[in-house]
Amino acid sequence: MDATLIIDARRCAGTGVCLPIAAGHLTFTGTVAEPTPGTTLPIAAARSAAACCPQEAITVLEHGPADFQVHQPIVTLGPVGTDADAEAARHCASPWLVDSFAAAMTAAAADPQVLALVAAGYLRLDTEGRAVDSWVDQHFRHHGVLRLLRCWESPTKPMCLAVRDDLTRSPETVATHPATRVFATRHAPAARLVTVDAKPLAAAAAAAGQVDAAIASVDVVARYPHLRVAAQWAPTMVWLLYGQGVSDAP
Repeated sequence: MDATLIIDARRCAGTGVCLPIAAGHLTFTGTVAEPTPGTTLPIAAARSAAACCPQEAITVLEHGPADFQVHQPIVTLGPVGTDADAEAARHCASPWLVDSFAAAMTAAAADPQVLALVAAGYLRLDTEGRAVDSWVDQHFRHHGVLRLLRCWESPTKPMCLAVRDDLTRSPETVATHPATRVFATRHAPAARLVTVDAKPLAAAAAAAGQVDAAIASVDVVARYPHLRVAAQWAPTMVWLLYGQGVSDAP
């Protein structure tokens, strides 16, 4: 598996100890190390480069599904059927599901034995469509309490535009999580967007007739016989694992 390195320029002291390990991927600008665009390095070398940094300024971004297991509980966004639920289940035996990524971070901050899994695309909007919380808000809010332990890219479950079977016109309303708004505007550009807190809730809203369509996971849509898949795609998501200490993942 290949990886790239993310350098926190605020923490990098310019020691250069990572450069020989990540040769061809990192360059030195005179003050900080920077990744060379378009390059990757083997995952073992990436982890070694991160481990040698005295300032802990390097985060490893793994390409492809990260293959690791932890014994600590992972708390993340529910309800059952979210991409976060599926991703957490790949890495621990029994994920804990809560109603927001913010609640997951709070749980990890309160318990050193708990890890929080957060999507880098996390964004929460108010009823006026204004951003009131995001991944970066949570990252800075818990600075000094939680550490970013791992960062990786993984395919989401197949996603779709699900439309009510009885709809004989183009969708006028689409339920969508803020992170998937781009797909709603791409596949139903004239529709009004209705924000929900998780993709399973979008499918449920469409099945209940509250909206015309939803951006949801294909497997969740299959639960509702009155919804049909109008378009389907399979993107990736960047995931971030937080905890108070070092994870027991290899």
